[in-house]
Amino acid sequence: MLNRDTLNDMATKISEALPEPARKMQAQFKSQVEDMIAQGLKDLHVVTQDEFDRQAEKLSKAEAKLADLEARLATLEKTDG
Repeated sequence: MLNRDTLNDMATKISEALPEPARKMQAQFKSQVEDMIAQGLKDLHVVTQDEFDRQAEKLSKAEAKLADLEARLATLEKTDG
């Protein structure tokens, strides 16, 4: 999920675009917008860059291990064959 500062920036930009009477309710509106954005991102199953990087590293290790096992299997098949 996006960090709190990013959500605050997005909510602030949206609330600043409101007409003056609506700005009087800015704090409440900003909080509601932040909640809506956070919920929308949660529903989309968005992950942080850190989580993405961790999963990419795990995938890379698994691919390397698979390649090693495939090479070992090929060697065993040659010696048995």
